[in-house]
Amino acid sequence: MANSRSVRNLTQGKIFSQILLFAIPVIIGNLLQELYNVVDTLIVGQTLGEIKLAAVGSTSSLNFFALGFFIGLSAGCSVITSQHFGANDMERVKKSVAAHIIIGVVSAVVLTVSFVLLVNPLLTMLGTTSDTFEYASRYLTIIYLGIPATMLYNLTASLLRSVGDSKTPLYLLLFSSVMNVGLDLLFIIVFRWDVSGAAIATVISQLVSAVLCCVYIFFKVKMLLPNRNSFKNLTSTVRDELKVGFPMGLQNSVISIGMMVLHFVNQFGSYAVAAYTIGNRVQLLIQNPMNSMSTVIATFAGQNEGAGRYDRIKKGVNFCLLICIAYSIVIGAVSMIFAQPITGIFTSGSSQQTIDYSVQFIFWNCPFEWSLAMLFIYRGTIQGLKNGIVPMIGSLIEVVMRIMTLVIFSSVIGYASICVAGPAAWTGSMLLMIAVYYVKIRKLSKTKTVVAN
Repeated sequence: MANSRSVRNLTQGKIFSQILLFAIPVIIGNLLQELYNVVDTLIVGQTLGEIKLAAVGSTSSLNFFALGFFIGLSAGCSVITSQHFGANDMERVKKSVAAHIIIGVVSAVVLTVSFVLLVNPLLTMLGTTSDTFEYASRYLTIIYLGIPATMLYNLTASLLRSVGDSKTPLYLLLFSSVMNVGLDLLFIIVFRWDVSGAAIATVISQLVSAVLCCVYIFFKVKMLLPNRNSFKNLTSTVRDELKVGFPMGLQNSVISIGMMVLHFVNQFGSYAVAAYTIGNRVQLLIQNPMNSMSTVIATFAGQNEGAGRYDRIKKGVNFCLLICIAYSIVIGAVSMIFAQPITGIFTSGSSQQTIDYSVQFIFWNCPFEWSLAMLFIYRGTIQGLKNGIVPMIGSLIEVVMRIMTLVIFSSVIGYASICVAGPAAWTGSMLLMIAVYYVKIRKLSKTKTVVAN
């Protein structure tokens, strides 16, 4: 068994306290991870100007296109680990980790090489403006070279969370986040490495987090250390993990395709790209806690599905919905009230056009955060129940909704079409997730005995 007291069995105890104690470190940790990108944006905007800010911002969807795949892949594969842990089958936990390692290594190598070679063609495809192209290419190439570090961190952190340990990834990420800020300032201001310095700081910080996670698992969570036998006859285990992990990874990449609206933004000029960058960063910070709750409910559902505790899954979903919807309403209102001061944090001496565009983006998105909250919770639950296909279909719906909104309305309402594309996409996918969840949970409750709480 594990030596760490941070490991948490989510199939027992009060649902309210179990979810909160598990969720708080996940939320803080994901916020810190998002701050990697926010710090880059803030420091670049304050020290290097709007053109280079626009360059960094123009890479955001391409960045997530690759990195989001690894995040989803790791989270999906760890669903299988959490189910074996919930069933108290430690031998299969180790086998799951072995499969996870093989999948991670192969995918990291293949996609790192592929995406580094495709940097310039992808930027060209998105219509990146000539004044930002060189900076965007330099920044994105370094980020893609750091894919193995990001993969290693997400692999180890997701494994720890699968056995209920959400505190350790937080502590290690807090350390590397402070390092990221220091390295950003050192590389950009002192060494004058320009946008390359911001990318290098992010990669080094992620690598430190990953190495520290590995060391912690080796000494404290030995249940996650596979042995030689764990790597034997892995075909079925790899297949089971890919059934969940690959669709979840592809789901993130598909969503990023829908986010690749920059060729529409580019037609409005560099100021619009800078504004979109700021607005998108603000939205990612707002949405991060809700996205974190998706990870929480996936782990919670996975462990309880392994133990046959469907009564707990339903109660957990209802609790998470209540928390996330309340949060989305409050944070949305606050963000709209302080939209202009928030925008001012990211740039120094911005043009009024950039500020106006940023505020407009925030005002269009914030009133619809509740629909995104519901999407995250229902989608996370479905993933925790080993169904990765439906969330992927939901992602395709998001892409279609985004593209349709932009194609139909960009010539009519201009930049506002960029702003409304997100809410339209969330709503379409949310409706599918709600329908599938209720069908799935009703079917599972009928086929297996529900253990009393």
